[in-house]
Amino acid sequence: MAVSNEFIEEVRSRNDIVAVAGEYINLKKSGRNYNALCPFHNEKTPSFMVSPEKQIFHCFGCQLGGNVFTFIMKLENLSFMEAVEKLAKRVGLTVPAAARSREAAEKNKEREGLYAANELAAKYYEYCLKELSEAKIAQSYLQQRGLSAEIIKKFRIGYAPQSGDKFLKAALSKGLKAEVLQKAGLLNYNGSRYYDYFRGRVIYPITDAKGKVVAFGARTLDDTKQPKYLNSAETPLFTKSKLLYGLNLASNAIRKTGQVLLLEGYMDVIACHQFGLENSIASMGVALTPEQIELVKRYCGKIVIIYDSDQAGVAATLRGLDLLVDSGLEVKVAVQTAAKDPDEFLHKQGGEAFEAIVQKALSLIEYRLEQSILLADLKTVQGKVFVVNELLPLIARIRNIVEQKSEVHRLAQRLNLNEETLFSQLEKIADKGFRKKVSQSIQEETTAENGFIKAQHNLIQLFLSDASVYQQWHDQVSPDDITDPNLKIILAAMAVLSQKQQAITPSEIIDYLQNELLTGIIAKLAFSPAEDLDVSKLAGELIHSIKNWHKKERYKILAEEISRKLDAEGTIDPELMQEYRELTQIFKGSRN
Repeated sequence: MAVSNEFIEEVRSRNDIVAVAGEYINLKKSGRNYNALCPFHNEKTPSFMVSPEKQIFHCFGCQLGGNVFTFIMKLENLSFMEAVEKLAKRVGLTVPAAARSREAAEKNKEREGLYAANELAAKYYEYCLKELSEAKIAQSYLQQRGLSAEIIKKFRIGYAPQSGDKFLKAALSKGLKAEVLQKAGLLNYNGSRYYDYFRGRVIYPITDAKGKVVAFGARTLDDTKQPKYLNSAETPLFTKSKLLYGLNLASNAIRKTGQVLLLEGYMDVIACHQFGLENSIASMGVALTPEQIELVKRYCGKIVIIYDSDQAGVAATLRGLDLLVDSGLEVKVAVQTAAKDPDEFLHKQGGEAFEAIVQKALSLIEYRLEQSILLADLKTVQGKVFVVNELLPLIARIRNIVEQKSEVHRLAQRLNLNEETLFSQLEKIADKGFRKKVSQSIQEETTAENGFIKAQHNLIQLFLSDASVYQQWHDQVSPDDITDPNLKIILAAMAVLSQKQQAITPSEIIDYLQNELLTGIIAKLAFSPAEDLDVSKLAGELIHSIKNWHKKERYKILAEEISRKLDAEGTIDPELMQEYRELTQIFKGSRN
């Protein structure tokens, strides 16, 4: 059963889109609107706009748009009903039980069951570390790693017993079902029985940005046992590429410092927090992903990468380079060779020495340059060509001209090459993309110059900008007058909402249609209203232009049909001829 329109409207009206979006991204006032770096794609220049007046958002870069429900749906991967429930809860409203669809209720129940299973497991492993005699080896290991009791408690570090069913028995005694525990990644099933997934390991709970336990990482205490590190399998709550370890504990420090320290593993993050560097998080051993980059962008605009000093750490950094160049973040790479990883460095050198490394971090291009030079023989032409080919495509993607020229100058100095030679090569790389963009622009401009297409877009823009204009002119134009299929659907939706006596606002139309493509079109049109002091008069002129185009098209069709019938039959239907004469009178003197 669907939730009532009245309830949806109440939830929408009590959740100002500026306030909601501001909880996720850094909005800045820009005239009557607000702008920010888009949370849905990588960019350096803000193209994401939020309108407090229309209660919608639109990104002029990736073309996504919508209202407050759409924003939450896209950002947190929720269904419409889940977004309604989340926003209702935000303002203290309760969704009527009858309004929950069976599918949504079942999905929510499943997720809550998995959260409960993970939380129970975290508490159980914490208890085992403190109370079990067999956990002394784990306690000793953590002491050897230099972890204090406070930091162990902060990160909820635990221990999984050696036995194959101790956790299983404890969880079953609390009323949890084995099937749920298996789906949460806490049990294995061998075809005849269930048994604990984690055994004889130190446990590191993995939480989402809100601090809810969604998975676990585990390290063996017997280095001959493989794998050394074992993560939960992916579940409905846990996708490794979409999470950053320690983010919930680091978020306040990240906002305060304005930057994030990105590390590789659990122990690196834990060590950083123990030494006072609480803006530290980890990518959990994987190359940085677009989803993780977007997570970072919600909290700050600067990121310093500090991966392990071995070849694998270097490779992980390089794999994330291309994504980071276009991320809109200020990105640097801290290089240290005094230890195998940040954890070891901190315990050997201390927090101040580590901060000094962070302060000396290289820009992305500098880092890539130094790594490329290590792989090349600069005494040879081939070596220099290799480095140039590695760096110029990255430099070409830098949008700031001053920054781009600075990087070319640096490259020329390091390789002892002429800057003009590098600029010439850079232009060739950039020109490939430029020619493509010019071709697209010409094509788009040609389409935009079609008066009829423009008239349709401008009319729908006016209707979306001012509902009173629609109410004044809606009986003069119908969806059948619109040839653009998307605009036709939008105008038809307006008609339905009008008949239901519902508000005809962009946000209402978006909710009614529930279509991602149309949502983007509506938001874009609503953010780009046709400029005219007398919008009512303009709407009338646009409708006249649209109607006139249809008449001209009909006139051309009639002329061809009459000519064909004269050639074939020698006679013409009187009604067709009369219609043709009437249209001829209208367009007399016009060039058709």
